[in-house]
Amino acid sequence: MSKGKLTRQELGWLLTQEAQGAAERLRKGVSALTQAPPPPGVDASGVDATLSTLDDAMKVLSSLHARPVSVRGRRGRIDLASLVWEVAPEARVSIEPGGGTEVFGDEAELRRMLHVMLGHGTGSGNSVAIRREGDEVVVGLALGPDSSTTADTERAWLSRMAIRYGGRYELEGSAEVLALPADGSEAREDVAKLRKELDEVRRQGEAYARELAAVWTAGDEASVASSSYPPPSTPGADRYAAVARLAGGIAATLRALLSPVGREVAALRSAPRPRKSSPDLSTVMQPTHGDLDERLESVHRKLLAAQDFVAELAAVGEADAHEARREADLFEVVRAEVRALEARASRAGVGLVVRTVPADPSARAMARVAPRSAALLVRELVAHAIAASKRGGGVRVEMLAPADGLGARLVVDDSGTILPAAARLSLIGLEVEPGTFGRPSGIATFVAAEIALSQGALLEMADAPVEDGVGGGVRVTVTFPC
Repeated sequence: MSKGKLTRQELGWLLTQEAQGAAERLRKGVSALTQAPPPPGVDASGVDATLSTLDDAMKVLSSLHARPVSVRGRRGRIDLASLVWEVAPEARVSIEPGGGTEVFGDEAELRRMLHVMLGHGTGSGNSVAIRREGDEVVVGLALGPDSSTTADTERAWLSRMAIRYGGRYELEGSAEVLALPADGSEAREDVAKLRKELDEVRRQGEAYARELAAVWTAGDEASVASSSYPPPSTPGADRYAAVARLAGGIAATLRALLSPVGREVAALRSAPRPRKSSPDLSTVMQPTHGDLDERLESVHRKLLAAQDFVAELAAVGEADAHEARREADLFEVVRAEVRALEARASRAGVGLVVRTVPADPSARAMARVAPRSAALLVRELVAHAIAASKRGGGVRVEMLAPADGLGARLVVDDSGTILPAAARLSLIGLEVEPGTFGRPSGIATFVAAEIALSQGALLEMADAPVEDGVGGGVRVTVTFPC
């Protein structure tokens, strides 16, 4: 097969594409003849019948020349630089190192395209440049003397083939350029779309949080010097019931938004990666899939965090604000909730330390509470402490039995950033942006404070002392009634 000569089948396929385009343009041009009264002496029905016959002929011709190349090669990840060296070993090839020169397609088709394109060069001294420009692999060739009588036909065929691959073929001065989509560019576009969807979910979550804060902060006047919540003379069970209903509605909305995103991320992470076609060249050119896998993993971690947040809201929505109170062992409640959060702490790289006072395994911390609400309170505070702590830090959870006239106490210390005393009440009441102080979302502490209010308990915030490498952030103490 000589350079610069198209085969009979390639010419047939090209003519089929050109004829189909010409027939479509012709039909559009004469459509007015069938929609309006034709001029005297013009038979519009004959033109329409001729066009229909031409369409049928094009369909038959297209089926006969469905593929431009008769021999189908290996399909997958193909290195254009390697193909150029195989097709024209005598050419002067310059490669710009960077993102790689791999494309996804049929090896025989790509080889034939390069074969025809190199026939337009200057012979044995062809000068070929291959480089990566964004999401495209660009092959440039310096043109030689136009000695072929079929050069225009060959360029038309190259343009058609480039369009089939989603690329382009152009003449730039004394050179011709073939640009094809780089392998993996579509996956990167999918990741970018997922990032936009996750950002939209985050913005909607923040808007819901502001609405939640606006419902309850109106009319609440409290001194910023105080670190205890709730303020005096505030209703309990009714507020908690309204918060639960709103949280349930928000959780349902966010779950509907996140479910399709989760399925798309799972499909991308499980999709097989094409095998490398040239190990030696891949060693020189940097791989294209490592960074993509890291970005997918980052999106997956953010999605898991969003799903954990939705699960917390759903748990609040399922709570019963009018649950009957009874005697319950808070030691057992704390141990059960901490065990349920161990997997989340492990993903975040945060250690959990649980203490009971007294430390006797047979000791109990009895309190008259609504058991499910008390468990939810513990879960919200420990989950918030995990989110606030830095990777490698720790969370300390202490449960103290009633003593010295005080009811049972729950103490949760995190290893996050310190919160100024003047901002504590505002943070609990969702009146300030937690990111201003380097803290996570305040939804958990707000819900915990509302549960404490409904149970007649007192929630306080203070600085967390550092003990055995744990602490240094914020301490939240809940004192249950005797």
